[in-house]
Amino acid sequence: MKKNLGQLLIEKGLIDEKALSEALQRQVIFGGRLGTNLLEMGAVSEDALMRLLALQFNIPYAEPGHFEKIPKEVLDSVPKELISKHRIIPLVVDGHRITVAMTDPHKLNIIDEVAFQTNRVIQPVVASEVRIVAALERFYNIKHEARYIAVSDNVASEQRRISQPAREKAPSPDEDIEMLELTEADIEVADIEVYDPFDVSEINEPFFGIRNRDEVAHTVIKAGLRFVNDAFMFIIKGDQALGWMLGGSAKPVVEFGTLSVPVDPQNVLFNMRESRKLERFDGVEIFESNQWIKELSLKVPKEVLICPLVLKKHMVAALVGFSFKSNITDEEAEFLVRVMQKASVAFEILIMKSRIVML
Repeated sequence: MKKNLGQLLIEKGLIDEKALSEALQRQVIFGGRLGTNLLEMGAVSEDALMRLLALQFNIPYAEPGHFEKIPKEVLDSVPKELISKHRIIPLVVDGHRITVAMTDPHKLNIIDEVAFQTNRVIQPVVASEVRIVAALERFYNIKHEARYIAVSDNVASEQRRISQPAREKAPSPDEDIEMLELTEADIEVADIEVYDPFDVSEINEPFFGIRNRDEVAHTVIKAGLRFVNDAFMFIIKGDQALGWMLGGSAKPVVEFGTLSVPVDPQNVLFNMRESRKLERFDGVEIFESNQWIKELSLKVPKEVLICPLVLKKHMVAALVGFSFKSNITDEEAEFLVRVMQKASVAFEILIMKSRIVML
């Protein structure tokens, strides 16, 4: 039976159970591959990691020097769309053979597709995710994004439409309105079917089926769009807040996926990291004092809400919500706090699933 990377690292004495557990937790929260998170932790060297991956896949590995000077004809030997789609880097062209650096050299479907498109034999070599990401940006100008997915505007607007009946524009007195008379039986049925925007229990079902970190953010965004017009999820990594996922009508001034905000004393996220409590701010005031907030929208909201996602007493993510028409009520804020608590538990479940896979 093929052993996974975590097992091999422990067997070789490169890491211990504690380091593996921390790396798995970081992987669930921040994304990326297990090896990438171990490198970021300083738990293992890149050379040791690559040697072990080469042993695991039984193929050679690409050393840092292989990425230094790659001729243009080699870079152009594979169509850019395949480069971007599969996150691969051609390193050498030798006659009818292309040596390609991959993080997933066991994925034969990728190798087959590249071979078909190039009409050449593909020789895969394993490479670290950090080397691949750096080469994609350096040679192909494919920017490294902070792992974000934009929620569909259509889904977001529809979610707001069905969940905010109380905020619909009231008809004027002179409008011709047909009044309906309801019997007691009709009222009983209507009471059963009335949509309650504050019923947090219905958020349980999507959280039960969570398969990865991005689905956690997606569920939080959809819940947030019940009460705010634009919603942004940031992942907190060290002293940086990274753009992760957005939803609503949001069209950020900057590219949200590459947005990196320092969590320093001049940033509202700094105090929130200590208090771990939801905060609400006047839109004009926070726009003037926090440049990163201003970069999210050309239009100044009436109120800005920031709600932390806390995991084991640490803020690991934050939901930033813009309300343009009205202030957010205490009941709405409490709803979002409970959603973030559920999201925290969902993260814990994902971490446990990762641990199960490693056993």
